[in-house]
Amino acid sequence: MPTHEELLWRFGKAEDPVIEARRQRLLDFLLETSPQKKQQLIDKGQLEGRLTATRAFLRRVLAHRQLTLSQDDDARIDACTDLETLERWLDRAGNAPCVSDALG
Repeated sequence: MPTHEELLWRFGKAEDPVIEARRQRLLDFLLETSPQKKQQLIDKGQLEGRLTATRAFLRRVLAHRQLTLSQDDDARIDACTDLETLERWLDRAGNAPCVSDALG
């Protein structure tokens, strides 16, 4: 079975527009014939969108409350991939006296 790197080398984005068009048609075909994989990709994209939106909203609430994020706090928010945790932080941000309490 090919490694991830080998697959990227063989099927990654191509500079040649003809090859890239063929690659896109192949990907379209594979997604059409694999509804489960297509749904997995949709679900992953939706989760990524919710994570991004929740991070942005958390930062807005903290900024609105004039609570300044340190670089470490900002990195911690970026690194969090658990939606429930981000939502918990967002709930706390509404009335926390400081950032550390909101992200606690």
